[in-house]
Amino acid sequence: MTTNTSASAVAAAPEHLGLGLPDRVDYFARLLHDPSFSDVRNDGQAWLQRCYAQIVPLVLPAALNAVESGQPLPAECLRALRAVAAGSASDTDVQLSVILRGALPALRVFAAFMHETAPADPRQTVLAMARATRVAHELGSCWVEAWSDARAAKGHLVPGPAPAPPPAASVTGPPRTSVTALDGGSIELVAADPDLSDAEARMLTLAAYGHSNDHIARATSYSRQAVGWHLSRIMRAWKTPNRTALVALAFVKGVLVARSAPRAPRVLPASDQAGTRKSLSQPTSS
Repeated sequence: MTTNTSASAVAAAPEHLGLGLPDRVDYFARLLHDPSFSDVRNDGQAWLQRCYAQIVPLVLPAALNAVESGQPLPAECLRALRAVAAGSASDTDVQLSVILRGALPALRVFAAFMHETAPADPRQTVLAMARATRVAHELGSCWVEAWSDARAAKGHLVPGPAPAPPPAASVTGPPRTSVTALDGGSIELVAADPDLSDAEARMLTLAAYGHSNDHIARATSYSRQAVGWHLSRIMRAWKTPNRTALVALAFVKGVLVARSAPRAPRVLPASDQAGTRKSLSQPTSS
């Protein structure tokens, strides 16, 4: 039993992306020293830049390793982040709207890296952006929770959270599909955005898997020219130069959400099923 359990755990271990992210700490540190903060309001950019100067050296190595390996962030990284957040409890410059968008500059930097790297296997882009988004969410949530708790302990008022958008899966008719992940599992994308039609959301999902316009046209019953027009419209609206950048930005914006698709139950061969039924029908000896 122990041997089988151990073997299953090894088989289910997340696959390394092979991007060499842990070796690029200095590279990303330079980019994150002064990234574009255009995603946040002007009066919050200076504060967020100070936060990046504190936080990036603490979490960057662990974050890159988590994206590369698919492993969780280590507890010591999260403890260090909570300590920094608690130290900001009395900071009057903190704005909740800035905090909630604080990870976007870092995600844009990573999206630009994925665009420049342009992996030959489109699954790498999907998995890398999905993992980066998950890590950014975990770091952001950890910071907000520690900051909120520290403010409450000091008697400061904590602003209420902004209304949460509906989860992507609850949007009517979200297009879904799946692709074999690098670890042998299945990755499912859910796309939803109020500014995209259902057809455009499905086209974007299929483009994320690296499908050609011809394939997308067959899957959506549109002409190849219509598919090209719709994808080009999204690229113009989002100011992205190509599909790789489009897919990366879709993850940054939360339009594309990746998750592990449920595995189908394993069907036993008929001989095994008969043996299982026989063993279950026999009384156990005490």
